Amino acid sequence: MAAAVSAGREFSQSAKIAVFDAQPRCGRKLLATGNGRCNLTNRLATPSCYNSDDAHAVSQVFSGVNVSDTLAFFESLGLVWREEDEGRIYPSCGQASAVLDLLRLELARLNIAEVCGCRIEKIRHEGPYYIMNSPLGIVRAKCLVVACGGMAAPNLGGVNWGYGLMQSLGHTATRLTPSLAPIPVDSPHLSSLKGIRAYANASICDERGVIYSDTGEVQFGDKALSGIVIFQLSSAAENVRSDNLCVELDMLPERNMEDIIALLAKRRTILPHLTLENYLTGVFNKRVGMCILKHSGMTPLSRSVSELSDGDIRRIASVIKCWRFPVSGVASWNSAQVTSGGIRLSEFDGMTMQSRLHTGLFAAGEMLNADGKCGGFNLQWAWSTGILAGRSAAFLIKKDMTKSK
Repeated sequence: MAAAVSAGREFSQSAKIAVFDAQPRCGRKLLATGNGRCNLTNRLATPSCYNSDDAHAVSQVFSGVNVSDTLAFFESLGLVWREEDEGRIYPSCGQASAVLDLLRLELARLNIAEVCGCRIEKIRHEGPYYIMNSPLGIVRAKCLVVACGGMAAPNLGGVNWGYGLMQSLGHTATRLTPSLAPIPVDSPHLSSLKGIRAYANASICDERGVIYSDTGEVQFGDKALSGIVIFQLSSAAENVRSDNLCVELDMLPERNMEDIIALLAKRRTILPHLTLENYLTGVFNKRVGMCILKHSGMTPLSRSVSELSDGDIRRIASVIKCWRFPVSGVASWNSAQVTSGGIRLSEFDGMTMQSRLHTGLFAAGEMLNADGKCGGFNLQWAWSTGILAGRSAAFLIKKDMTKSK
C-alpha cells in the first residue's frame, strides 16, 4: 500500500496502478501490530538496527527514506502520532485500524484498485512486460513491486510463496528462521512460573560467551521464555550456529554478587523463623523465589531459613546473578513476529529497491533479507522500502512515457 500510494502521487494524471492481495482484505497483519495499536516506527531506527546480507544497501535505504520521512508521509495522510518509551511511535488514537484506513483512503483518492482474494500464482518477464497468472486471469505490467511478506504469523497471513515467485525470476533466498519470538528452553521448574513477568538482564550465550544482552521484562512460559527483551535475544542469535545456546538471567542486575550475598545473609539473620519457601518473598515473586531456590539445590523448602550455611547463600546468589536456561529448539512460525532471512538484499539497488537482474522489478518489506529489533523497526523497514520502490517504479514509467512521446 505504501508503494502504491507513493507511485500514485508521482503521476499528475490517473495511472493504472493496482494492489493485488491474496488475503480477503489488505493490511490484515498491520491490524495486529503493536497489540492492535500499530507501533508505526521507532525514533531510534538506524541501519545498525538491522540484520542483513548487505549492510551497505540497508544504509542506502535509510538515506532515501528515514524515520522523519516516514512520519511526514503519514502526516500527509492525516495521521497524528505520539512518541512513547524507548522511541516507539504510535498513532495518537491508539488504533492500528486508523493507519490502515488512512492508507486505503489515499488509495481510493488516487484511483488505485485493491484486488483482494487474488493470489499471483506465477510471474514471467517477457520483453517490457511482467506477465502474471492470477485467479482472475492474466495481468500485464511494465513495473512490478513484490511485497508478499514473510513466513511469520501464518495465522495472520504469513506466507512463503513470495520467495518462490522471486526465485522463479532468478533471485536467491537465504535460510529462513522465525525471529522476534519466544525462546524454547529446558528447565524442570519452569512450568510453575507460567504467565509470571520479572525484570532481569537477559543474555543469549554460546560456548564462546555472551552473544547479546539486554535488560527488561521477561515473561516465563511453560517451556519457553518470552517478552520484548527475549525477542531481542532471539533476533541477535538467529545467525549463530551452535548446539549449546543458553539464556542467562541476572535477576538483580542493579546489584553485584557481593551485595546479593550480604542481602541474603541479612535475611538469614532477620528472618530465621521463616521456612525456605518464603525466604526470597519480597525480593522476587514468591513462585520465582521458590524456583531459584530449587535450582540452587536448596530442597526441601520446608527447612528453616536459619539452617542456611554460608555456602548455601553463595549458591543462591550465584543463581540469582546467573540463572541458566539451555535453549531447547526453535520457536514456531505462529509465535514469531518477523522472518529472519529472505531474498538477498544484495540483489537489489538500495537507492531504488529495483532488482539488479530485471529492469522494472522491485521488492519491499519482510520478504527481503533484512530484519530489525522489536519496537517498530520492522514496520519502518516496510515503509522505507515500500515508499522507495513505489516512487522509483513511477519514475521509471514516467521516463518511459517521456521517451515514447
